[in-house]
Amino acid sequence: MRFIYTKAFAIFASCLAVLAILVFMQAKGWLDPLKLALLESPRPVIIMASGVTVPVKNFFSTIYQLRQITVENKQLQDRVNQLQQDMAQYQELTRENQDLRTELGFVKSSQLPLAACAVLSKNSFIQTDAVILNCGTDEGVGVGQAVLSQGYLAGKIISVGPHTSTALLITASSFSTDANVSQTGQSAIVMGSFSSGIILDQVPQTSALQTGWLVVTAGINPQVPKNIVIGQVSQILSSGNDLFKRAALLSPIDFSNLQFVFVVKQ
Repeated sequence: MRFIYTKAFAIFASCLAVLAILVFMQAKGWLDPLKLALLESPRPVIIMASGVTVPVKNFFSTIYQLRQITVENKQLQDRVNQLQQDMAQYQELTRENQDLRTELGFVKSSQLPLAACAVLSKNSFIQTDAVILNCGTDEGVGVGQAVLSQGYLAGKIISVGPHTSTALLITASSFSTDANVSQTGQSAIVMGSFSSGIILDQVPQTSALQTGWLVVTAGINPQVPKNIVIGQVSQILSSGNDLFKRAALLSPIDFSNLQFVFVVKQ
């Protein structure tokens, strides 16, 4: 019984009384305003903290996303560049294959002794409107021999080494060869026109000449066989008052993009 009068018992009894009062108040609903106040009191702090942290989080998230977008754009651009290179290479190979098919078609139908040559470079150090070929004396190539493309006269060899040679194109101003108008057999001269085309000259005024007619080699020069097609008359350049008739010739050869040619060996 002495415990009842101790300090510990007094504290215990007080706690039980307070607890009983709280239970009574809870049962009556008198504690709800207090609970609401305790629950709502941190809300301003939470809202303030959210107002600070959310923009910061969004800022760093945006920086990260921009970095990712930059990396992805760089990868896409590299892929596009690679695809463009692949496309250019494919188009180049397609063009070369088409050129080869055209040339091989001519070789099958030709009876001429031919040396197949690839064009290494354009406009040699010796002469403008000239190309360097990867064939020389070891392949039977010699100075003065005719150079053909697609079966048409493209030029002639002006210098030669063991494994390379230089061909002067028919469009060069210093180029000339004897020729015949195919429809009439009239002899004439074909010459280059300062890289701008091919000119038929020295056709007598009394001889007929029309657009669409073919011009071929005359065969006077033994290194340039007879009846190699040079081109087609595309325009009459002379008038009736001129001493000789002159005409522009059209060739199917793309002289600015020669890839493969054939040299007529002797």
